[in-house]
Amino acid sequence: MHYITAVFACLSFFLFAAMAGAADMGPTLKKACTACHSAKRICLNLGVKSPGAWKGTVSKMVAKGAKLDAGQIDAATGYLAGLAPGSGPLCK
Repeated sequence: MHYITAVFACLSFFLFAAMAGAADMGPTLKKACTACHSAKRICLNLGVKSPGAWKGTVSKMVAKGAKLDAGQIDAATGYLAGLAPGSGPLCK
């Protein structure tokens, strides 16, 4: 029983850490994405793309030179997938 509790506690910690990282991505993404194109492209897809589609897009943009490190890809994906259409600092 203690093993299950310990596993659950560890998973909860990592989930919380990932969510906290995603919550802080707005200004970072605004800077990284708008260095090459307008935020309009992103805003049009908020609430439309799946998390998997966002991960593909973010990974492709990083490969093209977007200034995000590998550790920020999942946080950026979670952040973008969690935004409602037209919301977040990217669309203001």
